[in-house]
Amino acid sequence: MPKKQEQAKALKAILERLSEGASVDDVREAFLNTFESVDAAEIAAAEAELIKGGMPVEEILNLCNVHAAIVEGNVNVIDVDPDMGHPLAVFYQENEGLEDFLNGEFKKSKEAFLENDDQASFVLALKKLSKLDKHYARKENLMFPYMERNGILAPPKVMWGKDDEIRDLIKQSLTKAENNEKDEPLFDLMESEVRGMIMKENQILKPMLVDNLTEEDWKVVAQESAQFGYAFVDGVEGASPSDVKAWLRDEPREDLPSGTSDVVLPSGYFNAHDLEAVLNALPYDITYVNADDRVQYFSEGKHRVFPRTRTIVGRLVEDCHPPKSLDRVLAVVDSFKSGEKDEEHFWIQRDGLFILIRYFAVRDDEGKYLGVVEVTEEISGLRGLEGTKTLVEGFSV
Repeated sequence: MPKKQEQAKALKAILERLSEGASVDDVREAFLNTFESVDAAEIAAAEAELIKGGMPVEEILNLCNVHAAIVEGNVNVIDVDPDMGHPLAVFYQENEGLEDFLNGEFKKSKEAFLENDDQASFVLALKKLSKLDKHYARKENLMFPYMERNGILAPPKVMWGKDDEIRDLIKQSLTKAENNEKDEPLFDLMESEVRGMIMKENQILKPMLVDNLTEEDWKVVAQESAQFGYAFVDGVEGASPSDVKAWLRDEPREDLPSGTSDVVLPSGYFNAHDLEAVLNALPYDITYVNADDRVQYFSEGKHRVFPRTRTIVGRLVEDCHPPKSLDRVLAVVDSFKSGEKDEEHFWIQRDGLFILIRYFAVRDDEGKYLGVVEVTEEISGLRGLEGTKTLVEGFSV
């Protein structure tokens, strides 16, 4: 058996021991006896084997921090120095800025709250920390799809789940602070998880990104990153949106389709240019998932409700949602495939917005299932309409 396969098998056995209740110290000794160091790809292979063997992603998620504690300092981290403004450089400069924030402003405000009842400064620091969502969202929506296309499936699922846990811990901590509740164990746990993710991104994710994303892929990431924004890089040279644009140099993507053939329909026709403009003019987001459960199209209107990036085209629908909402999404799709339902509606209220999300089964004239279309619209303005407004004066129903 090749050395890498032997190492993956040994690492898989160590992770299984953890799941059976072995202590971190016990398995760390076994790890050091087996490995001088380990590649990030071997960690990915071991987690993939666990999932393939039937271990739920949620269980691997529970072991994630223990895995990290074992391999920390023993992972082969490649030395790369991308150009200023390169999305990979920006991503890790954000982690440097986050660590500076945690060691400086956050630490001082936390101590001031716990020791001197300075509630305001800690609430402000937690609100700043919540901007970490931008960093995570770029990773999940722009970088993970390329890993998945190259067969790296387990790490994105596990890491996305940990991201959601961290988001929830930050929200819980903010609620406690706003209510003047000094829940020090919660605050410590939250900070520990944030720092743990920095290590996972720096030591485990980084080499995977370098191995799996091409320069053309990074151009897409650079083009789409502004939708999500950046965090903890204010004033950092080489890490601003303008720096990213400078790196990109406004180069056109080589793989963008340029077809202009007519689309002929029973009720009319379009050329590709007009069809794109019409779909983008509609006041809602449209996403089409085909019968193979892969994203085939999404509209790119001016006022999007949720970010959508071109990296999702071809992505499995199950990989486009966080683990906590996956079961509900798949249940909707299954109900459409079986013919049990033809549509399903959900809605969200937040920050003064009322977001309506509707799913419709797409079938041909013979009833064959072709896919599902998601229509998302912000309708707070519509909910307040009263009376009548028509194009024809005096007309009413």
